This record gives sequence, structure tokens and C-alpha cells, in this order.
Amino acid sequence: MDCERAVPSVTARAGTTVAELVVALALAGVVAGAAGHGLAQLLRDHHDRAAGAAATDAVQLARDVLRAELAHADANIRVLGDTAVQLASLRLVSPACDASGDRLVMPATTPAWSVPRAGDSIGVADTTLSQWRTTLVSVVTERPSAACPSGGRRLLLASAPPAAALPRLLPARVWRVARYVLYRAGDGSWWMGERSCTPACSSAQPITGPLLAPAQGGLRMSLLLGAGGQPVALDVTVRARFANRGAQLSARLPLATSR
Repeated sequence: MDCERAVPSVTARAGTTVAELVVALALAGVVAGAAGHGLAQLLRDHHDRAAGAAATDAVQLARDVLRAELAHADANIRVLGDTAVQLASLRLVSPACDASGDRLVMPATTPAWSVPRAGDSIGVADTTLSQWRTTLVSVVTERPSAACPSGGRRLLLASAPPAAALPRLLPARVWRVARYVLYRAGDGSWWMGERSCTPACSSAQPITGPLLAPAQGGLRMSLLLGAGGQPVALDVTVRARFANRGAQLSARLPLATSR
């Protein structure tokens, strides 16, 4: 009889253990589900913040590039439609430390806000106060020498300067004619790019994007004219969207000639 009464007691204890295990598993499922939902929300928030930051970076870069160009541009600026602007901006001004035929070496100590490159224009005001000009065929870094102790940039010119232009005494000016434009890439996205337009405009090189399409105001520009009818600033609006996050920036960028 004692043994017979002991069997239900063991069974009861086993049943209680299984019930506890079922409850524990259910609670673990609830906790895991809550953790999974929290992790998914955390990932969504992270992606949203990253998309918003990328959109903000895209529109700010467009503004900063245009601002830097306009700070060195002359007054001959043209807005083409409302999605492109063409301008000529100065790269450097300096006498050459060495000159030989169609080669000039500009000292490395010469401040240049943007390194000259092939296709840029160069001009020297000669002794008759007129300006001789040509284009750069290539730009190569030059090692220090007796004529240029700090080294420099050797510019190969499309033609040699005349005798009246003395680049070792008179400052040479290097500038670039460029067009900044909203263009469509091969994958269908829209970007702001640069086209070098010396002497003819090349294909666009990407700068920032993707931006919104022209119909959605991805890049819009208009000139602000002063009292004399001369351009004094460029009004720019840039819009971008990454995933479901967008950014927009509007700025009035003054021209160097208006300062």
C-alpha cells in the first residue's frame, strides 16, 4: 500500500515540472519577441538617421562647392535654364619661378585654392598692357631646383608666350571655365556634376547626389542682379532624398566681384 500511494506523488511532481517548463518557454517567447521587435525598431531608426544624414550631406556639399567657385569667379556668370550655371573661376595668380619656351614652373609656395589641371586657361598681361592667353596641356609636380628652391608645378602650355609677356616678372593668371549642372546618371539617378568647358564642355563628373529630379527641384539656381544690372549673387536650392528621409537647403551665394 505504501508503494501504491507513492506513485501518484511522483506523477504529480512530474506534471508540475512540465507545466512550469511550458510557462517558462512561453515567457521566453514573449521576451524574445519583444527583444526582436525592439531590435528591428532600433535598426529602422538607425537606417532613418543614416539616410537623413546622407541627404543632408548631399545638399550641403552642393552648396559648399558652388560657394567656393563663386568666391573666385568673375562677373561673366550665366545660368542656363534653372539647373546649370557656367562661370570662370580663378585658380592661382603668380609669376613663374622658371620659364623655358612653352613651359612655366609656378612656385609651390604660391597659394592656389584649386590645383590647376589640363584644359585650364592661363593668361599673362604683357608689357603693352594687353593680355596674352593660352591653355594648359599638362600639369606636373616639379622638384626643387636652383630657380625654384621650393619646387613647384610645371605647366606645359599650348603655345609659348611672346617676348612681350615675361612670366618670370609678370604674374600669370590660371582660371577654369566650368559648368555645374544637374544631370542624369546611367542608372537613372540625378546628380550635380562639373563639366570643364575649356575650350568645349566635357562630360559631367559627379560631385554630389543622388538629388531629386529637375521636376522635383533637385537643383535650382537663379541670378540676383544689383542696381547696375550686374550679377551679385546666385540663389541656390538643393533637394535630396535617401530612402524615406529628405533634406532641402536654400542659400544666397555672393559673387567675388560683389564683395
